[in-house]
Amino acid sequence: MSSSVGERRRPSSWWPFVAIWGGAALFVVIGFAVTVVALNATVYSAGGFARGYLDAIDRGDTASALTLAGIEPTGELEDALLTVPSLGGLADVQEESELDLGDGTRTVTLSYTLDGTPGQSQFVVQQAGTRFGFFRAWSFAQTPTATLDVTPMNDPRFTVDGRLVTTESGDVATRFEVLAPSRFVLSHESAYLEAPTVGVTVISAGGTSSASVATVARASFSQVLQEQLDTMLDTDCVTQPVLLPAGCPFGRQVDDRVTGEPAWSIVAYPQVDVQPGTVSGQWLVTDAAGTAHLVVDAQSLFDGGRYTIDEDVPFTVSYTMNIGTDDVLTFQQ
Repeated sequence: MSSSVGERRRPSSWWPFVAIWGGAALFVVIGFAVTVVALNATVYSAGGFARGYLDAIDRGDTASALTLAGIEPTGELEDALLTVPSLGGLADVQEESELDLGDGTRTVTLSYTLDGTPGQSQFVVQQAGTRFGFFRAWSFAQTPTATLDVTPMNDPRFTVDGRLVTTESGDVATRFEVLAPSRFVLSHESAYLEAPTVGVTVISAGGTSSASVATVARASFSQVLQEQLDTMLDTDCVTQPVLLPAGCPFGRQVDDRVTGEPAWSIVAYPQVDVQPGTVSGQWLVTDAAGTAHLVVDAQSLFDGGRYTIDEDVPFTVSYTMNIGTDDVLTFQQ
C-alpha cells in the first residue's frame, strides 16, 4: 500500500554498512599504496638492492650473492674464488648517495666498515621490471666483482679459507675474479710445506688487489730428511770397509798400499736445511757440511814404511727434490 502524502521515508538499513565497508576498503587501498611507496623507497629501492647484495656477502651466502650479481661461475681456474664465502665482518652499512645517470641506471654509493676498517663501494644498477606488478626490481648494470692476483711462492698450491686451489705454476701471479667487497685468508698446508696466513681485503668493484703466499718447508720435513740422512750414514756408509763407500758422500783416496780394512765413523752429521729452489716445486739441501773419520793401515810404496791413517774427512751433502701437487716426493741425482 502506498504511503500517504507527507509521510517521511525511513532511511535504508544498508547505508551504515556501505559506509563502514567503503571506508575500510578506502583505508586498505590507501594503506597499500603507502606501503608500496615506502617499500619502493627502501627495500625495493636501488640502494636496498645493493644493501641486500652486501648482506648476502656478509653472511657468506655466495649462492644468493652470485644470483643478485647475475654471475654463474664457469668452473675455470679464474672463477675458483667466486664460490668461496667471504669472512664477513661488514658493519655500519650506510647509503651515502644515489645518483640517477639519466639512462635508466643509477649509481649507489654505500659506506661501511669491513673487519673494522672503513670502506666505500659504488654500484651501478638498473631497473629490471617489477615484482608482483608493484615493487621495483633491480639488477647490476656493472658486475660487482673485482680481481685478486695471488702469487703462491715456491709451490703452485694455496688454500683460501681452507679450500685448496692449484694454479698452473708457482711463483707466478694468477688472476681470480671475486665478489666485492670481500675478505679472505690465504695460506698453505700440505704434507711437506706450509705458509703463514695472509689476510686480503677486496673493496672496490672493478679494482685489483694482490697477495702472495710465502710457502716454506715445514720443520718436520727437514727433520724427516735429517733422520733419513743420519740412518743412511750409520747403516749404509760407515759399515762399508772400503775407502770409497758406494752411494755415500764421503771417501778418501790413498796413494799407498792399504794393508788393513778401512774403518769409518761419523764425527759430525750434516745439518739439513731445506730451501726452495729456482724452479717452483723444487727444494734443495745445499752443501750441508759433515765430518767422517777414517782409520786404516797403509804401507808406503816409496820406502815400504808402515803407518796408520787416522784422520777426519770433511764432506758435504746436497739434495735436489721435487714435490708434486699430489705431495709425492722425488729426489733428483
